[in-house]
Amino acid sequence: PEVLQGIIRGYEDACAVCITRYEGYVFQRLGDGIVAFFGYPLAHEGEAERAIHAGLAIIESLSKLDVPEVGQLHVRIGIATGVVVVAGAEKGAVGETMNLASRLQGIAPVDSIVVSERVRRLAGGVFDYTDLGAQSLKGIAQPTRAYRIAGVSHAASRFEAATQTGLTPLVGREHEIAMLLERWQLAQDGEGQVVLLSGEPGIGKSRILNALLERLEGQGVGTLRFQCSPYYVNSAFYPIIDNFERTLKFARDESAEAKLDKLEALIVTHYGRPKHDVRFIAATLSIPSEERYGAISITPQKHKDETLRSLVDLTEVAARKHPTVMLFEDAHWADPTSLDMLDLLIDRVRTVPLLIVLTHRPEFQSRWSRHGHVTALNLSKLTRAQSSAIVSKLAGGKALPAELLEQILAKTDGVPLFVEELTKSVVESGVGAKHLSPLQLAIPATLQDALMARLDRLGAAKEIAQMGAAIGREFSYELLAAVAAKATTDLEQALEQLTDSELAFRRGIPPEAIYTFKHALVQDVAYDSLLKSRRHELHGTIAQVLAADFPQTTATEPELLAHHLTAAGQAEAAIGYWQQAGMLALKRLALKEAIAYLNQGMALVGTLPQSPERDGKELDLRIPLGTAWLALKGWAAPEVWTALHPALGLAKALGRHEAVLPIYHGLWISVLVQGRIAESLDWANEMLATAEASGDPDLLIVAHRAACVTHFSRGDFNQSREHGERVFALYDEEQHRHFADLMNNDPKTSVGGYVSPGIWMLGYPDRAVQVSDANDAHARRRGHPFDLGFALTLGSQVWDFRCEPEQMLARVEEAEWLGRAHSLPVISEVLAQVWKGVAWLRAGRLTEGIPQLRGALETYNAHGNEITMSYYRAVLAEGLALSGDSAGGLRLIEESLAQIARPGWEQRSHLAEVLRLKGWMLMLQPEARGWRLETSPPSSQAPSLKPLASSEAEDCFLQAIAVARQQQAKSWELRASTSLARLWQQQGKRTEAHKLLSDVYNWFTEGFDTVDLKEAKALLEELS
Repeated sequence: PEVLQGIIRGYEDACAVCITRYEGYVFQRLGDGIVAFFGYPLAHEGEAERAIHAGLAIIESLSKLDVPEVGQLHVRIGIATGVVVVAGAEKGAVGETMNLASRLQGIAPVDSIVVSERVRRLAGGVFDYTDLGAQSLKGIAQPTRAYRIAGVSHAASRFEAATQTGLTPLVGREHEIAMLLERWQLAQDGEGQVVLLSGEPGIGKSRILNALLERLEGQGVGTLRFQCSPYYVNSAFYPIIDNFERTLKFARDESAEAKLDKLEALIVTHYGRPKHDVRFIAATLSIPSEERYGAISITPQKHKDETLRSLVDLTEVAARKHPTVMLFEDAHWADPTSLDMLDLLIDRVRTVPLLIVLTHRPEFQSRWSRHGHVTALNLSKLTRAQSSAIVSKLAGGKALPAELLEQILAKTDGVPLFVEELTKSVVESGVGAKHLSPLQLAIPATLQDALMARLDRLGAAKEIAQMGAAIGREFSYELLAAVAAKATTDLEQALEQLTDSELAFRRGIPPEAIYTFKHALVQDVAYDSLLKSRRHELHGTIAQVLAADFPQTTATEPELLAHHLTAAGQAEAAIGYWQQAGMLALKRLALKEAIAYLNQGMALVGTLPQSPERDGKELDLRIPLGTAWLALKGWAAPEVWTALHPALGLAKALGRHEAVLPIYHGLWISVLVQGRIAESLDWANEMLATAEASGDPDLLIVAHRAACVTHFSRGDFNQSREHGERVFALYDEEQHRHFADLMNNDPKTSVGGYVSPGIWMLGYPDRAVQVSDANDAHARRRGHPFDLGFALTLGSQVWDFRCEPEQMLARVEEAEWLGRAHSLPVISEVLAQVWKGVAWLRAGRLTEGIPQLRGALETYNAHGNEITMSYYRAVLAEGLALSGDSAGGLRLIEESLAQIARPGWEQRSHLAEVLRLKGWMLMLQPEARGWRLETSPPSSQAPSLKPLASSEAEDCFLQAIAVARQQQAKSWELRASTSLARLWQQQGKRTEAHKLLSDVYNWFTEGFDTVDLKEAKALLEELS
């Protein structure tokens, strides 16, 4: 037993020394094994790398530990990484990572290290690996890929080790590269230069060095590369030693004599320095040299001075021998003696053709800034456009969803490494980019250690950072003080430490100060380091403080209280605030935010037990949700129906009659705009019946509005006008201002937009303008952006029918601006684009108008809209015919007629005009024998050929006249009669033509300055 205990103590001591050297923590002894933690109790950068280095050191240490009674000791090491819950030094740790590390240790060969796939990715190119393939491990659900550590790689720098799989193209650093190249040129002219390249971790310092070397490639430039390490901050000359060992490629078992031969060949033979200098550099490299060069009998200080002199002389000789760039990376980790060497070198370099580029983090205090040949270059963050370019390149040029891209940019704050790693974690997640949710982006494992290390360095202030993280990216001193309940001095000291670390910035002076985490990912790490139970507790406290002490914030930003109540697990209390936040955002037309807030509430409703109260909460969320979707994606969006159809059943079951108005409106208009006119009439009639039965005056207004629009679409313009007049009579401008907030559209505005073109169709062109102008004025007084945009686009119809494109364009351009200013894509990108195409065609701009209208109709149709599509398609067909493609125009006309004839659709408001256009286009076909093309371009109403005969065209004109008469649509009848009269004129039927046209022309009492009536009058004069 004594021997065994001695072996165990020797083994444990050797392991503990190696683990402690790399700042790990020996946490548990399990049987004949030891569990060590890296990242607990303090995190450091590169924990995976530290763990593997410690493992290699253990193997080397035990290889030298010979126990007389036993002999050589052996070890197997397994390394895994992930989150574990640590319960204290005596209680152990819990997590799947523990089990995985144990299983990897079990499959490791003697005196070797086996690591998981995640560890290999984190440690990267610092080591060489042997792939052991996928392993089936006990207690691990899926086969796990494992790797054996084959040794330390020969990478020259941390950056080279980390980027062995390839580099992302450099973005946004041309200015910095140009400055370095300028300094390089000065150095080549004999004026040695030093550039101090500073910036926070991940900002791209090493990437710029790599780009510099790429630019100098092919010029015969030599490179001296020195890499400092966080593991050797107190090891004299470490970066110099590392450089020599890599340059001379010393093998682990190489003899001292062989190493001296290589060193002498480099220093004496290649660079021509005296053998005397070899002794000092050999001593630095711990190579015994007394037998070859004799002992050095000088004081330790003199030995150091001579060593520094030898190194600087050697560097100067190398620079004078051929152009050289010296890269000294991560000077913030440099040992004091290496910095002394730099002092001497930087003093001397001003007359040496050498460029020194030294990189460091902001906390490093430069001691060379006073030198005239030293330039400080601080790297700034990338712009949003530059960050987006990196994301695009990493995503293979494929566009990520806008919300996902926005969250990547917000969380990474222009730090290239953050952008790259977060994007990679998204792209490599195994899910198609378009299906990824932007709501939760996990912190990449490659960044976790570095960010957590900075947080752990705060010590006691870490708890304050965690509290701040629970509040949000930005938090006030006043709120934090109420939540933390700490002494003022302690709190201010902790916050000062937080800002000194540059993890957060401060605006103002406490108690009015506002603090902001420098990076969103820093906030995420601080928050993720909290146990769930502590998170719930913190969020509950924050919610209580907000409700009690910050009532104004709760009123203006209810989503804050909703968020904290949700995170505290108080779902029922949170739902009302999510609904309040959604309503507030909807009123501000912040539609995406409104939908997000309301959906948060809907998710929580799903967690509640069934009850009338639960159903009431769901109903209160569904109504504004349907309205928000309607404004954001259009009336036909499936989300409108999905939100509102269940709401109708809930409202009826709960007896909530006051809630049915926006529900009925949403369901009716969803069906209407999809072109299902007959079905929409059923919804309008149900609304009317419900309103009359309940006596609800508001619902009655909306029901008459629905009937007005539906009858217009059916081609029953008189009934449409009657229902419209009922709305005008019932509507009170002050009493009914709330309608637009409920439905995004004021009923009076909507009715005006349909009554005015209906009046034109009934034969009153001037009164139609009066109604349209009054409608625009009402919408402007109402001041609701969506309602005004709707009035401007819908009102364009009257000016289209009057053939006045300038008036159309003025309205369309205003609507387009309005929609973009208020983020209303349905207005700016759908409706305004359709009417812009129509206006351009009416103005004769066929080359622009045809592709504009065609593209706009594709977008319009893609949103599920079918209403008025038959007319829009006919306008495009007319444009094609005017451009010479009458066959293409006819195909579109046939599509329009097929849509109008579809059972249950009954959209006949423009049928007479579509039939007239078909007749006109038939007259343009080559088979219309004996026809000749007019030399002057026709007006929008006149045919461009003089026909001699065409019975098929005549039939179309007669059908158009019949439809117009049945609808009492005198303006449509006038157009069709004018076209038929022209045909009869050319057929010699002058008397019939004159009677046909004069009967309808003489009916009109106004509008004689419009194009239609002018053309009819001119034709009548010809026929007379």
